[in-house]
Amino acid sequence: ISTVEGLADGAEMHPLQDEFSAKQGLQCGYCTPGMLMRAREILAENPDPSPAEVREAIASNLCRCTGYQFIVEAVVAAAERMRTAKETAS
Repeated sequence: ISTVEGLADGAEMHPLQDEFSAKQGLQCGYCTPGMLMRAREILAENPDPSPAEVREAIASNLCRCTGYQFIVEAVVAAAERMRTAKETAS
């Protein structure tokens, strides 16, 4: 079982966690763990999603604090960081 606590690597935050923070995707905190775990699943299935694909994929996670735009931006930015890191490591 994966949990949001398992995203970080020790003290190093996962790119999704970093980008949610940087892009103000963190709202009240109730939906954030679910959004982060869903985002991780999205990126495992599609490492280069469009904003529309992210928006559709997170539609099952409800959030009352946001219009989802910051969350979508965070997922797209994290995807780019993760792809760049993977390319650099290769």
